[in-house]
Amino acid sequence: MALFWNRWIAVRTEGGSRSELIDRLQAHFKANGLKTKITIEGSSLKRIHVLKKDADRAKVLLDAFDEEH
Repeated sequence: MALFWNRWIAVRTEGGSRSELIDRLQAHFKANGLKTKITIEGSSLKRIHVLKKDADRAKVLLDAFDEEH
């Protein structure tokens, strides 16, 4: 499993009532052609991951997403 996770990098973590932002962010990334994975830790902590090769593009999209929300 280590090989699988070496390809991915976490770009945002949210918890509690803000965890729904991860789902919206995933839709934003997918609409712009990025592959994503979501992991859940504990009862409400969500983390979104993108491929390492797409990290720079994800940063740009993340900034645009934050401006909108």
